[in-house]
Amino acid sequence: MVALCLVIGIPTAQAESLRDAIMAAWAHDPDAKAAAVDSKASKKTANALDSLFPSGPVLNGQYLDDHFIGSKVGYTTYQGSVSLPLWLPGQGTASVKDALASAATADARLQVHRLLMAVRVLDVTSASTILKNEIFNLEKTRGILSQTLESSQRALTAGEISATDHEAVVAEYEDIESTISDKQQQLVTFQSELQALTGSDVIPELNSLDGRIISLKIHKLDPEKDPRVRLVDARLKKAQAAFDVAKHSYMPNPTIGVQISRQEQYQSPWDTQVGVVFQAALPSRARNTPMLMKNVSEIGAARRDAELARRKVRVEYARLRSQIASSLSVRKHAETSKTVLLKRADQLESAWRTGEVPLIEYIRARRGALEAEQRMAKAEVVWHAALVRLVLMMGETL
Repeated sequence: MVALCLVIGIPTAQAESLRDAIMAAWAHDPDAKAAAVDSKASKKTANALDSLFPSGPVLNGQYLDDHFIGSKVGYTTYQGSVSLPLWLPGQGTASVKDALASAATADARLQVHRLLMAVRVLDVTSASTILKNEIFNLEKTRGILSQTLESSQRALTAGEISATDHEAVVAEYEDIESTISDKQQQLVTFQSELQALTGSDVIPELNSLDGRIISLKIHKLDPEKDPRVRLVDARLKKAQAAFDVAKHSYMPNPTIGVQISRQEQYQSPWDTQVGVVFQAALPSRARNTPMLMKNVSEIGAARRDAELARRKVRVEYARLRSQIASSLSVRKHAETSKTVLLKRADQLESAWRTGEVPLIEYIRARRGALEAEQRMAKAEVVWHAALVRLVLMMGETL
């Protein structure tokens, strides 16, 4: 595909590959960076939870003295204890699995962010490429019409054609000029967005991708590999892991420890005691049932989201397959139409110059050839973009 060098300040550097543009967009994506941080945090949480106790030791101290109330007995007590909370049966393992499920969810969310960013880069690249090709075809047609306009002006001066025919050429030429300016402005807008996404406003090459190689990658198409499906599955597993933690947390964690008590009293036969301290709150339905039901509701919502995501992905895959087939068909017919219409336009141009056909017929033929070229160029981009999108939806890179 011939590259177009605009004269309005658009950079003319050689286009980079689409893969490089996608990688650059991933590097610039703040959401992807946040998801990566979440993944690391969840993994560190899982490592921390894989311990003998759910939390650190609890220190407790008491000091009692009857001197504060004016007593003369002289009774003083020093008392202190250190306790450790205990995991309930299965609670520790469930908590570790819950944290690992959170890490897996963060990883899946990162892949979805990457997919969305890659698709956005692809969409902007596709739109930019279509515009670039359209501008090229328009400028080529403008060059031909410029020559026609000069010939028309000479024929009008010589009285060989009417002013109406000459005005038709002028109107067609001015319409082409206006369309070129409008599409150049649109192209600059897309390049600005590409700059924000990738850090470069150079339009990546899309039509240079080998469709046969890409087709081989999607030969074994499996919607289950789509990052969005993997994300909803990860969220379902996370909800189930959270329910498992709640199920094993049917009561507050009991604590066990050692207590030392020292009593000072006149002529007391004992002054120091050492013992074991144990504390446990009994299970309560008022506490446990709402906690469990909340997790049950989250599991139900996660299952719903998983099914809806699978349906959406299957529909999108079917749409892309249909788009590939239709765009290839459009490209084939547009190529044939373009060849025929260009030949007809050239013939009518010669016929007009010899006075065999009206000028307006030649203008219409030239417009028809341009429209066929535009349809072909657009179809060429669409089927390439659809193939690339399928590859990205499988979680692969180009």
